[in-house]
This record gives sequence, C-alpha cells and structure tokens, in this order.
Amino acid sequence: MTIVPRTCERCGGEVPAERVEALPDTWVCVRCSREINGEFDVYVIPEQTGKAGSLKKNYGGYTTRKVRKPLRPAE
Repeated sequence: MTIVPRTCERCGGEVPAERVEALPDTWVCVRCSREINGEFDVYVIPEQTGKAGSLKKNYGGYTTRKVRKPLRPAE
C-alpha cells in the first residue's frame, strides 16, 4: 500500500508520507504541529465501575478521548 503525502491544512506545505503513515488522521505538518503544541488535546477519563457508597476497592480502567485543536492559518 502506497501512502501519499498530504497538504498541510495550516500552512499549505507538504505533510510527509512517513508522518501520514504513523498518524493517519493528521492534517498538519511537523513544523505546524510543533508551533501549536500538538494537533490534538488528549483527555484521560477514569472509569467508575463500583457502586455509589460502596467501600469496596475498585480497579477500573481509563478511557482516552482525542479532540482536534482548532486550526488557524499560519502567520
């Protein structure tokens, strides 16, 4: 499968094929990603699997959520 480079949604430069292969849902080049401190905000949400009021220890997991930051044109 051939990965095709994309155009950066922020500056119009090229997003390298290696970046697209590693991060398939990326829209920005490496330079713009560094300037905006990453393309996504990642939230970690603890899961509550115990009953309310219970003193029993519960070892629930975590869920992660990625939210894309708003992209403003490069200056």
